[in-house]
Amino acid sequence: MKPPNRASQLKDIVSKLKPIIQILTTYTAILKKGEGLGGKTTSLLEPKEKPVIQKPVAGATKRRPIVSSEFRRFYDRGDLPISIEHGPQNKIAWKVDVLQLDYHHYLPIFFEGIREKQEPYRFLAVQGVFDMLEKGGAKVLPVIPQLIIPIKSKSSSSR
Repeated sequence: MKPPNRASQLKDIVSKLKPIIQILTTYTAILKKGEGLGGKTTSLLEPKEKPVIQKPVAGATKRRPIVSSEFRRFYDRGDLPISIEHGPQNKIAWKVDVLQLDYHHYLPIFFEGIREKQEPYRFLAVQGVFDMLEKGGAKVLPVIPQLIIPIKSKSSSSR
């Protein structure tokens, strides 16, 4: 017996691999839409639920209530020397001359009333501050340190 030569060995290998090569060539050809085995986009799985975003707990977005001021309390009790003079344009009627007022006592109260939103308190406070600053002159300067707290409380309110 002759030893098998290389050509006959290659023929045997090719004949055994022929079905495999045929399968590979059919699947590597250019496929048309819908002919392939993979890439299906449908699924029976239900999507994962997305977490619900909850509102902030700190209350940073809530409106802070405005606490009634000392000005309102004093005016309601009748402790302030003012009243409203009604007319075509409302004015403050001072019961005492503005120059005779104790600025250390009244000016901080009027400044605190500026943060009021409800009428007539707001009008009385704003107009009272204007009148006192306009006519006060040298009496205003020593009171400025006492005005810091009412001004800060006005600027810290959220409205």
